[in-house]
Amino acid sequence: MITASMNSSSFSFNFQHYLDAKRSVDDRALNRQVWAMLAQHLAQVSRRPIRILEIGAGIGTMIPRVWEWGLVDQATYLALDIEMANLQYARRWLAHWARQAGITFDATAGSYLFQQGERWLRLDLLAADAVVPGGLPLHLPQFDLLIAHTVLDLVNLEAGLTTLSTCVRSGGWLYLTLNFDGLSLFLPPLSQELDEQVIALYHQSMDERRLHGLPTGGSTAGRALFTTSRALGLEILTAGASDWVVFPHHGRYPAREAYFLECILHFVEESLTRQALLPADLLKKWLTARREQIARGELIFVAHQLDFLLRVP
Repeated sequence: MITASMNSSSFSFNFQHYLDAKRSVDDRALNRQVWAMLAQHLAQVSRRPIRILEIGAGIGTMIPRVWEWGLVDQATYLALDIEMANLQYARRWLAHWARQAGITFDATAGSYLFQQGERWLRLDLLAADAVVPGGLPLHLPQFDLLIAHTVLDLVNLEAGLTTLSTCVRSGGWLYLTLNFDGLSLFLPPLSQELDEQVIALYHQSMDERRLHGLPTGGSTAGRALFTTSRALGLEILTAGASDWVVFPHHGRYPAREAYFLECILHFVEESLTRQALLPADLLKKWLTARREQIARGELIFVAHQLDFLLRVP
C-alpha cells in the first residue's frame, strides 16, 4: 500500500512503471461480461492450441490475465510492441510472475513457455508496429484472436481495424479493450471553471493527435468503434463499459495506484504544455492542487471507456 504522505515532488515518470502501476486499475476496469463471452467462444474452438496475437502489448500485462482468468488452456501467443524497452521489461517481470505463481517457465530458443499441468502457453515477444503498412512480419499465420488493450484511441480507427482484421481468420475475434470515450473526472472539485477547462483541453489534445499523418481515435474512440466496426463489416458480438475508477481507502491507495494517478497528471501536463493550450500559471496551480490531493490520499479519478468483442466475417 502507498501511504497518503507520499511526497509528490519525488515523482519521476517512467512509462514501464506506469504500465505496471495500472495493472490493478485495469483488472477492475475490464468488462467481465465481454470477457465471459470471449471465453465462451474460445471454448467452442475445437482445434488446439488457440492462436493469439496482441498488438501494443506493452510490458505484457494481458498475458497473466489470459492465464489466471482461465481464458485458454493451450495457446500460442505473439505479443507485439513498437518499444523495445517495453518488451525487455516484459521479459523480466513475466519470468518473475511465473516463479511467484508456481508456473514452470522455460525461456529457451527465443520463446517463452509457461506450463502448469496440462495447461501451457508459448509466448513470443516481437518489436513491430502492427498498424502501418509493412509493419507486421511477413508470413504470419492467421490468428484465432487479436487483442488490442488500450490501443485504438492512439491509432486511426478505420486504417487500424482494416489492418488488424486481416490478421484474424474468418470467424475469429477482435478483443478491443479500454477504449477511451470522452469522460474524465477529477474529484473533489477545485474551481469548476478551471476543472472543466483543463479536462476539455486535455480531450482536445487527444483529438488533435496524428499518427502516420492520420487522425487517431482520440477522445471518443469508444463510441466511434460502433460505427467504424460495422462500416468495415465486423460483427459486434458485445460491448460494455470498462471505466477506470481510482479512489483511496482511508487515505491510502491500493497497490501502486498513487503512482498511476501521478502519471495521469503527467500526461495532462505534457499534453497541455506541449501545445500551450492553457496559461502556464493556471496549469501549474491546477496540477499543484491535484498533486497535493494525491499526497493527502484524497484524489479520485474516473475515466469512461468501452470494451468490444468483434467477429471477423
